[in-house]
Amino acid sequence: MASELLAGRMAIKARQIRPGQAHAVEIGAGQLVQITDARGKQVADFVAFAGADRATYVSTAATRSANGNLMLQTGMTLVSNRRTPMFELIEDTVGRHDMLFAACDPQRYEELGAPGHANCRTALADALKPFAVSYERIPDPINWFMNVAVRQRGELEIREPISMGNDYVLLRALADAVVAVSACPQDLNPTNGGEPSDILVRVYR
Repeated sequence: MASELLAGRMAIKARQIRPGQAHAVEIGAGQLVQITDARGKQVADFVAFAGADRATYVSTAATRSANGNLMLQTGMTLVSNRRTPMFELIEDTVGRHDMLFAACDPQRYEELGAPGHANCRTALADALKPFAVSYERIPDPINWFMNVAVRQRGELEIREPISMGNDYVLLRALADAVVAVSACPQDLNPTNGGEPSDILVRVYR
């Protein structure tokens, strides 16, 4: 699926991410990051840190507050824990993402009776080791393509994603950053439609 916003731009970095794996990359201000659901119904966990300060990171809580919304929409800004703008969502072919759920981790899979299961938090931490980000410092992610319904009394229901093959989000970096993306391996509930698949990440200048 082509984007008119990418016309004339060159992809300078690209990575295909398998379920249970993650990739981290440096992004310059003004560059674009495209996160693509290769096959459909696949969640991508996304975290980002300021390029020169790992104590500053994209905050889901601050982003919800800044936009006055539980869900991200085109034109909204992803802000840091210090409320500084870090990314703008400039294109979105799905329109359904999550900013409420934590990344899956070893404890979550132990609760589900699957100890040792691949998980997003460990994958993100492994990818971010070269950038001096430890497991304990992984913030709550933005879960691109994750479909979470909020019921009348506040209950959260995980549903199958509505994303189809080659659906994507496109972000503009508003500052230098380090971005990490994982392809969620959750196969014990509807998070990834029961069959996790690949995520594609491309960076354009």
